[in-house]
Amino acid sequence: MRLFIIAAAAASAVAAPAAAQSSFDPQISVSAGYARYVDGSEDWDGHTATGRITARLHRYVGVEGDFAVGLGSSDIAGVDVTMNSNIAGYVVAYWPVDPNLDLTARVGYGSTEFEFDFGGGTTVTESFDGMAFGVGAQYYFDEHNGVRFDVTRHEYNDIDGGLDSVGITYVRRF
Repeated sequence: MRLFIIAAAAASAVAAPAAAQSSFDPQISVSAGYARYVDGSEDWDGHTATGRITARLHRYVGVEGDFAVGLGSSDIAGVDVTMNSNIAGYVVAYWPVDPNLDLTARVGYGSTEFEFDFGGGTTVTESFDGMAFGVGAQYYFDEHNGVRFDVTRHEYNDIDGGLDSVGITYVRRF
């Protein structure tokens, strides 16, 4: 019986701090910033204004939605190529490094719309869908304001090599 009481006391001593750390209030945040999309060639370069809404449901897990609007276009062999938009949803894993710094990993699904202007009034709009995954870090300067950096790989069946994006955003946590 004494061994049982000692084991229970030891288990309580270990479980109490873990239980205290596991209490987490869900958080909502929004972010806005810039992302650059590249396809591996030197011909196309996509610049976007990016917005994101994130629901961090647990200390280690959350979900988010991304939206990007293209800024400008690239001329590739006489065709004006514009990235109109990108929209994606992700499941996000967080690794809290310290109270203000998290490393992130995310996986999701997205759709990117391009416009191809061949000149002479001929314009074609096409969307590409596929998996997306990435890593990043976010740092909060105070309780509500922070910055996030991330790199994301967009894999589309119809685009050889897919797309990579690098983004930096201001984050506002509520």
